[in-house]
Order: sequence, then C-alpha cells, then structure tokens
Amino acid sequence: MSQVPSTDPVDISVSAGRREVRIVWRGGHESVYPFDLLRKECPCALCNDQRGKPSASAGLSLTVLSGPVLKAGEVQVKEVSPVGRYAINFVWSDGHDSGIYAFDFLRAMCPCPSCQAERAAASR
Repeated sequence: MSQVPSTDPVDISVSAGRREVRIVWRGGHESVYPFDLLRKECPCALCNDQRGKPSASAGLSLTVLSGPVLKAGEVQVKEVSPVGRYAINFVWSDGHDSGIYAFDFLRAMCPCPSCQAERAAASR
C-alpha cells in the first residue's frame, strides 16, 4: 500500500530562466512544473469551462481569456503570491490571474515520472 503524498510544501521557487516552478514537499518529494503546464491546467472556473469546449486550434495555443494569445513556450509568470496556507496564485504574462492553485491540486498533478506511473497504476 503506497503512502499518501504530503501536500505541505517546504520550499517553492520560481525560475523565469528555466520557465518552471519547483516545489519541495514535506517528505522530500520534489515536483517541477513547467509554466506552460501550469497555465494550461489553470483551475479557475473560466479555464475549466474553456477546456470543456471543442476548439478548432486544439493544441496550438494555451487557453487565454484575457490579454494576448500566447503559444506554448511564451507564457511567463509575472507574479506569484500565497493564498492563505493552502494555495498559490500566479499572474501570467497573458494577463490571466484568477487561478488558485491549491497545494493538493499541484501535488496530485506532479509531472515527475514516478508520480505519473503511480497515477497510471491507480487508474487501472
């Protein structure tokens, strides 16, 4: 039986140069989230609604609800701020800023190979 992963971050760092957010969780697991992934998976109601709609240009650009249309590789984090003790919020270079990224949401979407394998095994 696998141990429930911690959703308590002990360190959060943003690297504009590498275009990634790195979170070290209590227990030592490290998650690295590319900006494009975080922006694409924005958990706000508007982005969730947009993801549910078919698009003629699916996969060609990121969901953008305000500001310029950015393609993968162009989005940047302009600002990051805590939301209580349970989440963080990003201001994106396309002007979008309404997504609240709860730590349990981020931990559940960890893109590392080990976490991807665990999710795949659990879905069988």
